[in-house]
Amino acid sequence: MRTLKLITRFYSGIFLANFLVTLSCIGIIGFYGVLAHKLMGILFWYKIISIGMIFSTAVYYKKREMYYYQNLGVSKIKLLIATSLFDFMLWLVVVIIAYR
Repeated sequence: MRTLKLITRFYSGIFLANFLVTLSCIGIIGFYGVLAHKLMGILFWYKIISIGMIFSTAVYYKKREMYYYQNLGVSKIKLLIATSLFDFMLWLVVVIIAYR
């Protein structure tokens, strides 16, 4: 339970950037409408690359805060996997809803 709270605390700092990328994908899908299925591969890689860039930027700018998480037993890898999976699943659900 404590680990989940720590991951949530970390994710709250990068949520806005990730959500803006998700909204930009939804905007592109809305703009292209029926032809959006041709762009799904590009949007997929756009989201994957942006998740990596946002996470690496967050780790770089929160170096001292990373010691806090590591001292409490949450490694960078655990933060990366948990936040990336949650954000990608959120993106996937929103894209499926928007595409319908």
